[in-house]
Amino acid sequence: MTEEQQSDSYEADGGNMKMREYKNGVFRGAVYGLLCAVTLFCLAFAVMLYAGFIHIGVNGEIYVQDTAIQEQQGIGSQVKEKLDTLDKVLDGFYFDDVDSQAAADEIYKSYLDAYGDPYTVYYTPEEYDSIVESNMGVFYGIGAICQKNEDGTILIVEAYEDAPAYKAGIRDGDCVDKVDGSDIREMDLSSAVALIKGEKGTSVELEIIRNGETSNVTVIRDEVKVKTVTYEMMDGKIGYLKISQFEDVTADQFKEALQELKNQDMAALVIDIRSNPGGMLDSVVEILDEILPDGLIVYTENKAGSRKEYKGTNSNQLEVPLAVLVNGNSASASEIFAGAVQDYGIGRIIGTQTFGKGIVQTIRPLTDGSAVKYTIAKYFTPKGQDIHGKGVTPDEPVEMPEYGDEDTQLDAAVGYLGSLVN
Repeated sequence: MTEEQQSDSYEADGGNMKMREYKNGVFRGAVYGLLCAVTLFCLAFAVMLYAGFIHIGVNGEIYVQDTAIQEQQGIGSQVKEKLDTLDKVLDGFYFDDVDSQAAADEIYKSYLDAYGDPYTVYYTPEEYDSIVESNMGVFYGIGAICQKNEDGTILIVEAYEDAPAYKAGIRDGDCVDKVDGSDIREMDLSSAVALIKGEKGTSVELEIIRNGETSNVTVIRDEVKVKTVTYEMMDGKIGYLKISQFEDVTADQFKEALQELKNQDMAALVIDIRSNPGGMLDSVVEILDEILPDGLIVYTENKAGSRKEYKGTNSNQLEVPLAVLVNGNSASASEIFAGAVQDYGIGRIIGTQTFGKGIVQTIRPLTDGSAVKYTIAKYFTPKGQDIHGKGVTPDEPVEMPEYGDEDTQLDAAVGYLGSLVN
């Protein structure tokens, strides 16, 4: 090899070596950067965990909150010493055993009761699981829509045909005051319903009040697929669509029913939300989006006065005359529905004054599997109607007869719509 060739070879080797050194440097830099990022993430996670912004649940779930909560904060730190003292006194002298978990649950429930809001409640892990399950549209239970009465009993608004409750002889209008011997009058609706639900094939004994008489009915629980929307075509091409509650499955069921009625050349529509206790805000908003013109559907205002608006997202609009049936048991999401229809003037509200629940709740799961439901805002109709404690006033007040099977409210709706399409 000549001296010139050797020189070229050295230059080539030197270039390759510099390239290798450069690549190695880039790789080391990337690894170093990644390690720094992971370290910073872990450090931030640890700091937020220590500060109380992050909590790890019993099943490994990670909860991130916008407020820091630590064990030594809140009313718990103020009452812990006294509770420990009571516990020590009773532990030494009380003659019987105590279910510590049941005692703790009662403490949590009683504390939230002190807020004086019937819609702010504590749920045990079992109760919360039951609520999540029922909102999905399939659960194990007796197959009935329930609503809380003023006297604390539970009203059976609708017992699904072919479901366990109906088969056992329970009918619409029955009231439940005991579940397996436990008085449920002081419980909130969700907690009482959680007692009624249970594993498939198991039984539950309900004390039923009907026409002032009390009887015990045993119901065998089974799988219940919630049918929240029913429909039929009446004479004169007037469609009839009943919504029993607003759950996850309701919007899709509503759209299918509405399309089926349209396929049958529907000329007018009655939507029946009588005795509908409400349900999920997102569900009623999605349904109203199918029939209202584009625009505001409902808005909420929280404690700080911050306003959140829910508006339509599609161009769908009902093109036929509409009547909406309501009564004193039409509550919450049902009142959002009736109020929006009334404000837009796209239908006549017929029946009696609605319930008057114009506040919104949310449920926040806690790290031990339990949860707390609490009121976060008040809602208003598109034109700013404040429904809470007042209800929606019908455009055409119509009472139901005290005796007999005549449905005067439905008759009024059919008469009104018939005058528009004939």
